[in-house]
Amino acid sequence: MPQPTEPDPQLLSLLACPVDKGPLIHVPAEHLLYNPRLRRGYPIRDNLPYLRPLDALTLDDIRHQEVLSRVEGGVSPAS
Repeated sequence: MPQPTEPDPQLLSLLACPVDKGPLIHVPAEHLLYNPRLRRGYPIRDNLPYLRPLDALTLDDIRHQEVLSRVEGGVSPAS
């Protein structure tokens, strides 16, 4: 059975930021779950989201805008 290339959308819809408990944006092109409120990105590796605060990447203004521009239809929670 082939491995899926992205985590299950149902799983993604249940996940929240471990810091502020708010919704995350799925950014498939970046293999990332992103919290635009805190500008923190949580990596997806081997189809598994890593939601430990220690694993998070803090994005500067430029990267924040780049990530948001990759999300279809603007900012929306992971679904």
